[in-house]
Amino acid sequence: MRKKLISIAILVIIVLIATTDNVYANTPINPINNVYKEGIYKLNKNDTGEYQLQFQFINKDIDSAIIVLDENADILYKNINCNRKCNAGIITNKDTIVIITDGEVELSFTKIN
Repeated sequence: MRKKLISIAILVIIVLIATTDNVYANTPINPINNVYKEGIYKLNKNDTGEYQLQFQFINKDIDSAIIVLDENADILYKNINCNRKCNAGIITNKDTIVIITDGEVELSFTKIN
């Protein structure tokens, strides 16, 4: 039942993303290691650096997902319920981070350039 709910949630998100021309992130963030709640995040557009993104779901007993989208809303990375520190790849201010959870997620940014 749990896997079915997660699959349905991911499918709904993918359909919404595929039918939308532009993904709009309500919350521009600075690449600071911090704990984030559910939402759609994008790096501040004035920040032109590249960052290695790592994440860890804080609440291990709550179903959680993270999706990283590029500027064309194509999926660069997705993960469900990572119970350790996981690597989401390199992101820039053109990418969008989608966090789906009732809990919290720790995001860590390491500057590359």
